[in-house]
Amino acid sequence: VFSGPLQEDPMLTDLHERGYPIMLMGQLPDTTIPYVDAHVEHGAQVAVEHLINQGHTRIALITNAPFHYATARQRRDGYRKALDSANIRVDETLIKEGDYTPFSGFAAMNAILDQPNRPSAVFVASDVVAIGAIQAVKQRGLRIPRDMAIIGFDDIPMAAYLDPPLSTIRLPAYGLGWAAGERLIRLVFGEEIDAQGVLLGTELVIRQSTSLND
Repeated sequence: VFSGPLQEDPMLTDLHERGYPIMLMGQLPDTTIPYVDAHVEHGAQVAVEHLINQGHTRIALITNAPFHYATARQRRDGYRKALDSANIRVDETLIKEGDYTPFSGFAAMNAILDQPNRPSAVFVASDVVAIGAIQAVKQRGLRIPRDMAIIGFDDIPMAAYLDPPLSTIRLPAYGLGWAAGERLIRLVFGEEIDAQGVLLGTELVIRQSTSLND
């Protein structure tokens, strides 16, 4: 089982073509490698739609990872879809790459806050990266969510205990692991699987980092 594959990974493709039983947690477009994944693009779209419904029109994005990871592109695409559906122009200067760490979120958020026309909200496509973004906002003396609304992605256990508690998109972590293991076992024993991929749903969790009423 390989989690979070790179957008292009010739080694995985080679192993798959040589008949090794492989299961991805995540997707590699333009390959036939079987996978399980959450519908992260739709989850990202829902996260940004929540910010739009709160009245925000200038919304930044900090990705969970560099764009050579498929999951970063999927979450970016969901962000774009939400803005397009609301007829809000995508401002490329408000899109920054994270790198799986709180520090990357801290640095990206500071770059966003340094802009003369800063946004009023940010979608951080990873709760871990959002931890650093929250710290950057606080160090500027800004209030969350009154001055800067923040929504994350993943719903890690710590998200509910941050200050303020972090709105986020909940991934079905147990379901992803179970589905990957079950499908891989079937491949190992030479059984057919019913589809190349399985997509599981996500859930919007609203907490105080985006809602002034909570």
